[in-house]
Amino acid sequence: MSQDSDYWKNKWTNRGPEPASNFARRVFKIINNANFHSVLDVGCGHGRDSIYFFKKGLEVTATDISESGIKKLKKREGKINYLLSDLRDLDFPKNSFDVIYAHLSLHYFDDESTDRIFNNLYKILKKGGLIFVKCKSTDDVVFGKGEKVGENMYKYEHVRHFFTKEYMTEKLQKFDILRLRKTSSVYRSYKSSFIEAEATKK
Repeated sequence: MSQDSDYWKNKWTNRGPEPASNFARRVFKIINNANFHSVLDVGCGHGRDSIYFFKKGLEVTATDISESGIKKLKKREGKINYLLSDLRDLDFPKNSFDVIYAHLSLHYFDDESTDRIFNNLYKILKKGGLIFVKCKSTDDVVFGKGEKVGENMYKYEHVRHFFTKEYMTEKLQKFDILRLRKTSSVYRSYKSSFIEAEATKK
């Protein structure tokens, strides 16, 4: 993602507050019923879902590589724990969080980096905790557009690594997968396609 550092640094500069994503709302219903407390929002952007979780009473740690995103989050809700960091460099102790939440944040890396990130997330999730991941799928309308830079990876405005159900299964192999499905929604005037997963630490 380093080649896109300027894109991410300034991505949220001119974006105003937005409501929580539907993904976050669905996730909260699950984690609220499970009586979890601590959430790591991996790749939080400008923090709309982090703020939603925080206002629901959860202890939230939000991390992103985007300076503009973290700045917006800090301005809107300074009580959230926030960290400006590349997802490949996250450094938390083992068993730190009840929940790890990754909404459209893990589909930007090559295979080796993706493996490293998922292994690290496994380490820092508490035993019995839940991880929720949503990534762009190979069914998406922008799949195949732009310059091919790797297996199922294309640079179109910025680099995206498109997931299949099989690839998501492979990345979550250390976890017990509870739900894995294809989804789609209209995003910024065109239909986007995703792979969503819910898994627990063995």
